[in-house]
Amino acid sequence: MGSKNKQSATEHQDSLSMRCGFGWLMFLVEVLLFGALGLCIFWIVYYGGGVAWANDTSKQFNLHYVLMTGGFIFLNGESILVYRKFACCKKIYNKVIHTIFFVLSISAITIGTVSAIQAHNNSQNPRHFYSLHSWIGLATMGLFALQFIVGFTSFLVLLCCDTRTAKFRQQLLPTHVTFGLIIFSMAVAACVTGLTQTGHHRLSDSYKDLPEQAIVINVFGMTIIALGILMPYFIYTIRFKRYTTVLVN
Repeated sequence: MGSKNKQSATEHQDSLSMRCGFGWLMFLVEVLLFGALGLCIFWIVYYGGGVAWANDTSKQFNLHYVLMTGGFIFLNGESILVYRKFACCKKIYNKVIHTIFFVLSISAITIGTVSAIQAHNNSQNPRHFYSLHSWIGLATMGLFALQFIVGFTSFLVLLCCDTRTAKFRQQLLPTHVTFGLIIFSMAVAACVTGLTQTGHHRLSDSYKDLPEQAIVINVFGMTIIALGILMPYFIYTIRFKRYTTVLVN
């Protein structure tokens, strides 16, 4: 009897520790997501003079930075977290919310890419897709589009014949999750290389003196890197998987 009580107390303590760790890590990831978007907007408004769709090359690039950060980092990050945040909901609701975030993310990325192309076209010496940043960005967008097509077809469309496709979807899920995190990591790399490129372009030699704008850019970049570290850990940690499984059941 005593051993059973001890086992029950241990399990309760483990569950409490798991809930606490899950909650704090979720809070930290959300703070970093909102913090990255907030830092980007602050940098663009305070130091860049805002955004524009046309007639101002610098502000067109500003729009590119905001939309790509919002699409690739914030909205994409929120779409990844849906199955952790709403674990108590039915899976179909999670799938719909996940898809909505994905569609919003694709929309932001598409508009952001067009704004960058237009800005390059308006410059004195138009050149496209020559930098490492643009190459990483193109590869990330390609995988992102492929991920959406495969995910939408496999996890929503194939629900029309649920029983026949259940095993296939179950086998595909780990690959879908892994590629989602790979794409997020590539998005982090694209954003960081883009920030470095922009910092050197806009601040030139004064970047090495670390003015206020350079500090904001660096903190913004480190926030994104922190997300690139914490997001895979949060999604792949076994005890958090078990915790959300318990919540669903």
